[in-house]
Amino acid sequence: MLKGYVERQLPEWDVKLLDLNLSFLDKILSGIESGTGNLSDEVYAKLACTKEQLLQAAKVMRGVDNDILLSRPDVYEQCGGVFSRFIEFATKMLSADCAEWERTQQLSPLLRDCIAQILALKPSCVGISMIFSEQLPVGAALGRFLRQQAMLKVFMGGSCLIDGAEHFMKWYPEAADVIVSGDGEEALKKLLSSDGNPKGIAGAVYWESGQVVKEPPIFQKDVDQFGIPDFGGLDVNAYYSPEPIIPLLLSRGCYWRKCTFCVHYFSAGDTYRVRSLDAIIEVLQHFVDKGLRNFAFVDEMIAPGQFVRLAEAIKNSGLDITYYAYSKPNRTFTPKVLKEIAESGCKFLLWGLESGNQRILDLMGKGTEVNEVAEVMKNAHAAGIANHVFVICGFPTETHQEFADTLNFLNDNRDYIYAINSGPFGLDAGAPIAKNPEKFGIVQTWVQGNTPLGEQLAYRCSSGVTMDESWQNFVRALPFFRPFHPHSNLVAYYRDHALLVYKYLGNKLRPELRQFPPMSSVLPKALNTAPVEKQEA
Repeated sequence: MLKGYVERQLPEWDVKLLDLNLSFLDKILSGIESGTGNLSDEVYAKLACTKEQLLQAAKVMRGVDNDILLSRPDVYEQCGGVFSRFIEFATKMLSADCAEWERTQQLSPLLRDCIAQILALKPSCVGISMIFSEQLPVGAALGRFLRQQAMLKVFMGGSCLIDGAEHFMKWYPEAADVIVSGDGEEALKKLLSSDGNPKGIAGAVYWESGQVVKEPPIFQKDVDQFGIPDFGGLDVNAYYSPEPIIPLLLSRGCYWRKCTFCVHYFSAGDTYRVRSLDAIIEVLQHFVDKGLRNFAFVDEMIAPGQFVRLAEAIKNSGLDITYYAYSKPNRTFTPKVLKEIAESGCKFLLWGLESGNQRILDLMGKGTEVNEVAEVMKNAHAAGIANHVFVICGFPTETHQEFADTLNFLNDNRDYIYAINSGPFGLDAGAPIAKNPEKFGIVQTWVQGNTPLGEQLAYRCSSGVTMDESWQNFVRALPFFRPFHPHSNLVAYYRDHALLVYKYLGNKLRPELRQFPPMSSVLPKALNTAPVEKQEA
């Protein structure tokens, strides 16, 4: 988005793209394959694989043999597990490399390689965009080196720095000249036009006279002006997916903005700004003309009314595409609406279910009814859309029985639910629930730890499960969550791969392959004393 916008607005600037996430993984794997950077036996033991199995897993993820993804779910399951453990290992290794650089000023070979890639482009300034908190130490290490050793200006942004940019600037005071909190397009344009002077630039966070200053952000209403994303310079076929999946943001913000646990929508200024249908079709057509037909619509959520209009526009344009998206299951997703969405190319939806208990849903501010959600799942399934659902375990004051209600809801509707994305509740300092804790039965909060983005909070409620009990319930339920997908458990994790599975297999998925444990073994222990084996979360 930034490349496309800047080059249209400032044609004298040339923006080069590097994906260092991909580069890191490729560098580690190429070293293993060539023998110049092999891993120790201890690491392979933790990965539960051999060198050959790891290299094969990487090739399968990349699509060396698409038949494995589609017709050998057993092989795919094994390879997907190996690759996910490898990613976790690589992430921890990079964090350790960055910590070593902070202590000794010695760059690891991987960090040196990244620096070399950046400097080879002969930049006059560098922008680093980060989405996940695990990327922050790496971005900070690169930023500090580029500023202090290469004497370059470094600008940072990305969704994980929306809430917590000031904390990051204090945690890593040498990492960046400016952090942009909020929409990055106009801010970057002004930074480039002012030789990096952040004074008065909306959303800019920077040091001034020994203090961190944050300029108030401004959120442009007309998001059509941001134009078409430009992936020029990136090889879309190099990613760990058998076919390219293009991520697109069709709106900014969330239409609902009432979930009491959520902070995501603040990244868009508590707004919902939608691209016009003409602009969306133009973007899609641009990529289809390049032979790219698979998309991830990564909006926070697509509003039901907008979804209908979008589906109609795609169908009327004659575009032959496949995609997945996020939304909230409510009564407006009628059989007719879901049929329209399916016919436009939607293969699966990620729904914010969160709970199968009505009291908890109301406390979360979801605005959904349990019975209606069940109906939406059935109707989506009937229309040919697979349902992936998000579940939160241990919302404040949730009882063991209320979490059991969620498990029973999932069990009752497992013929229509294809994957569970789950996790225990975490209290975010910026969420509405943290700003009014008494309303949610939270009687005490305390700082459990500090991070580059701020404080980690722990809490105690007047009733319901404790934080420890919430975690125990979550771990106990994992064996029940995992088998939901009728093709491979790992497809819930690799969502782009899921799109390809649904695209090519459709109704050829085999739900009879799913093997669920007895409910007695996964219900909260407080309600059921049946023995359960220890599970790794």
